[in-house]
Amino acid sequence: MNGQLVERNAKLVRAAKTKNCYRFFALPGTVPPKPGLLRVSEATETGIELEVWDIGYAEFGSFVELIPPPLGIGTVELEDGELVKCFLVEAYAVAGAEDITHFGGWRAYMKSKK
Repeated sequence: MNGQLVERNAKLVRAAKTKNCYRFFALPGTVPPKPGLLRVSEATETGIELEVWDIGYAEFGSFVELIPPPLGIGTVELEDGELVKCFLVEAYAVAGAEDITHFGGWRAYMKSKK
């Protein structure tokens, strides 16, 4: 949803990685394809690459309205301990989804599909 962020004058701050307590899934049946990030209780093999954006409070609400279920916004812990708002997926949606945690991020997963 980078286009929708840019439309709201959001600025890309930096690349980051989650703490290694998240599983990453390719959600089935989504068009365009979408990933799902889910916090789990056990440690995972790697953190997940993501982008940290700065968006104004006034624009944040209109951005969140665009997010289709089963995605939502929640708090994610980065590998450096910082807490940021991020896309998360509802747990029911990962049933039957491909676990792509080992790719370490969406770009690496999508590159593997070429």
